[in-house]
Amino acid sequence: MVSLTTAARRPRHLAVAVLAGLVILAGATACEPARVTQRDRPIIFVHGWSAFGNGDDCRSNFGGLENKLRADGFTGQMVTISYYDSDKNCDVSLSNWGSISNSTSWKDLSKAFSKYIYTTYTSKGITVDLVGHSMGGLIIRGAVYGSAKGESGFSAPIKVEDAVTLAAPHNGAAWYSTGCLWGQCSGLKPGATDINWVNGDGNPQGPGGTEWTVLGSTDDDTVPAASATYMFLPDNRKVVYSNLEHSDYMSNATSQARTSQALAEPNA
Repeated sequence: MVSLTTAARRPRHLAVAVLAGLVILAGATACEPARVTQRDRPIIFVHGWSAFGNGDDCRSNFGGLENKLRADGFTGQMVTISYYDSDKNCDVSLSNWGSISNSTSWKDLSKAFSKYIYTTYTSKGITVDLVGHSMGGLIIRGAVYGSAKGESGFSAPIKVEDAVTLAAPHNGAAWYSTGCLWGQCSGLKPGATDINWVNGDGNPQGPGGTEWTVLGSTDDDTVPAASATYMFLPDNRKVVYSNLEHSDYMSNATSQARTSQALAEPNA
């Protein structure tokens, strides 16, 4: 038979045990390195799709955004990526990291991109930030996702702390893209196999964690705002404008400032 004294002690003993557990847990959390505002990581920029593989001018695309980041105090290396043979003023070609052509799918470009990031940075203990416009946003997301899953053709997991996508068709491009039957364009339409693949994880993470921010606009006729923000993220990191067309994100002062904030500040 249990005495009343013993029975009365049990709740107090339980409370003490729970409290001790919370103290231990809090101590463990306090020992973990907290993320801080940081502006010295390398930033890698990836441009979007070009009809017929006509190519992009990386300096024209990202030069204004790079200047804004420098003005905001970012000191790390800034690198632009090319993957069309007619791209110009870009720093690194993915043709050096995989067998690609002007019609290579964005998923296969993700594989080559993951190898570049892993070999150049992750394997040396360097964490990077990523910015991708349009299809470039799918390329960077696919690289983090595929490498984290250990899928064939991808590198080992890549260390990416902050990633920003600008008008990326996370759930497919505008309705008229359904008419695309071949080439890169066919992989960008709603319901495409590669679109469904990347949506297998709405918030893919690299080692140490990756913080995603996605920007879209209701005035974008190429990528609907709902698709541009189609990731499983906190609302404050799903940003929708009403006045940006598809090519405006890198040059618009408001979206430049939001990208700068996302790359520098934790949970911005």
